[in-house]
Amino acid sequence: MAEQAIYTSNLRKSYGSLQVLRGVDLEVLQGEIWGLLGPNGAGKSTLMHLILGLLKPDDGTIRVFGVEEREQLSTRIGYLPERPHYHNQFTGREYLVTLGRLSGLGGKRLHDRIDTVIDLVGLGPSADRRIGTYSKGMRQRIGLAQAVLHEPDLLIVDEPASGLDPAGQREMGLLLRTLSETGHTIFVCTHQLTEVARLCDRIGVLVGGKITQTSSVAALHEQGHSITIRVTDLPLETANALQALGPEVRYDRLSVTIFPTSDALLAAVLRQLLDDDVAIQAIVPEADALEQFYLNAVHDGQAAASAPAPSTTEDLLETLIEDR
Repeated sequence: MAEQAIYTSNLRKSYGSLQVLRGVDLEVLQGEIWGLLGPNGAGKSTLMHLILGLLKPDDGTIRVFGVEEREQLSTRIGYLPERPHYHNQFTGREYLVTLGRLSGLGGKRLHDRIDTVIDLVGLGPSADRRIGTYSKGMRQRIGLAQAVLHEPDLLIVDEPASGLDPAGQREMGLLLRTLSETGHTIFVCTHQLTEVARLCDRIGVLVGGKITQTSSVAALHEQGHSITIRVTDLPLETANALQALGPEVRYDRLSVTIFPTSDALLAAVLRQLLDDDVAIQAIVPEADALEQFYLNAVHDGQAAASAPAPSTTEDLLETLIEDR
């Protein structure tokens, strides 16, 4: 089994009376691309800054490559923030020279590394243009180049597709996948499920101050779609009977959702509804497995944190769209 790149246990962080992280448990293995999802304000940036050593936790444990003191790991971690600050008067190459020297690189090694990362991110001749002339996509490329210039083992990326058009998003995903194949561990914070589906090996959802669910993306792809049965009204007695069928069945007053679904479970739910004379309005395939995984995690996390949870699948989908 691969060794741990990132490990946290019962990680807690508050700002005054505001409790942001309430016991985060996380394990990222070396060599994988791990995606962190969550609504706005869930604490994703706080968690990233704790991992980077930019913040100190109130309680709990953080280890990166088995080490708790992040000062010893500065050369092993690279970071691409969502909105990096650039000196627009610099050319891309001059920018990399400056940051490389700050990282302790110099001489032939520095210039060889700059040539390597420029080629890696596909910046080409644009490396000798001023950054002020760069498009958003080119800015992301130079940002990624600086993040891996010092050959880190772990790359932390915040919203890598932010501001990019679909073609740019795909290119960024391919760049990160290429880095993963060369041995980097990549921890991605994002809102975009399509990006996660295309890029990540494993994912988790941060909500209510905790990572409520984790899964491999491959396993989710194998589960297919959820099915939602819309009803006019769901009596309490029927709801209790449905609950006994297992955790795959979720419901509110106007709908019953099955995920992951199976013919046997769908038949059992329909039988219960018909036996109780519940009027069925429609039976529809809804979210794919990845989206349903996210929706379930948000619902469970909000309930656990005693926050007002959206009451229907439609409300959750609306929340998801807004957070994108």
